[in-house]
Amino acid sequence: MMDSPELIILDVGHGNCALIRDAKDVIIIDCPPGGTLAETLEHLSIKEILHILISHSDADHIGGMIDLLANEDIKIHNVHINPDAIKKSDIWLDLRIALQDARKRFGTVISKLTTTETGKFNIGSVNLEVLAPTYELILGGAGGTDLQGRKLTSNSISAVIGIVHNSHRVAILAGDIDNVGFDNLIQDQNSLNADILVFPHHGGRSGGGDSKTFAQLFCSFIQPKLIIFSIDRNRFSNNPRVEIIEGLRSSVPDAHILCTQLSQQCAASLPSLKPTHLNTFPAKGLISNSCCGGTIAIKIDGSMTTYAEMALHKEFIVNQVTSPICRKFLPIVKLDSPPI
Repeated sequence: MMDSPELIILDVGHGNCALIRDAKDVIIIDCPPGGTLAETLEHLSIKEILHILISHSDADHIGGMIDLLANEDIKIHNVHINPDAIKKSDIWLDLRIALQDARKRFGTVISKLTTTETGKFNIGSVNLEVLAPTYELILGGAGGTDLQGRKLTSNSISAVIGIVHNSHRVAILAGDIDNVGFDNLIQDQNSLNADILVFPHHGGRSGGGDSKTFAQLFCSFIQPKLIIFSIDRNRFSNNPRVEIIEGLRSSVPDAHILCTQLSQQCAASLPSLKPTHLNTFPAKGLISNSCCGGTIAIKIDGSMTTYAEMALHKEFIVNQVTSPICRKFLPIVKLDSPPI
């Protein structure tokens, strides 16, 4: 029996995936390819999923759901995903076919994922907010425009999910939201403070405009204490980009920064020693010893939510990461600061 709900942010390489669970129910946010999600479900003996929330239609967010839907040992009750008419890839078509099959064979309910759905995904004492996109933005659709006439991409309409416990916003998972999506988000929300931020688009370019300014504005708006980048050491090796780190550091200088895998910018070579701060959950970087934070498990406890391995992660950075870039923009030197 679980003593408190849990947020698990998986090391899936380049992609996003998070799992929220309590004693009774499980919610998954994004399903990337690669097998780490399936390994995690097996590790936790999960056979039933109440909701799957898909932020948007990019392959690194949907690629693992086809096999998951076809797995007859796992019951999936609901899938929430928005349309994307510009996606004409084979994987997008295959997913649509798999969703149709799941609906007919297993009764899986398929519906949209917009701000109007907030309140429908609560499990136990954990409330999930859909902070973006609004329904009127989805009516523009990827390839269309927003109400100001700006072009929308798949990233512009990416869903942003808030996790609330005991009336406290514990985390925001920002998908791949870009400049246009963010501008629409802040028009619809007065403030969105949260302790934990899974930074959008893996710390890559923000999609038009200045990426440093985007990071400044985004982090100023949310004021996170822990910022997580879900990255792959060997794909898009510039992530998180230096200008992104500069921007967030100027807004939230005391925030703890953590990447799921070691960026090549932070560590030109991999550590010779196995890290001691990682948990027992599956993580894509474990085999190659490329984990930085790896898969991150956080006990959800309202304003008392903590990332228990923070001090150990700081010690790992101090002892194992020697890059001057990391030292300049990720100055983690104090090991006695309080947890989030």
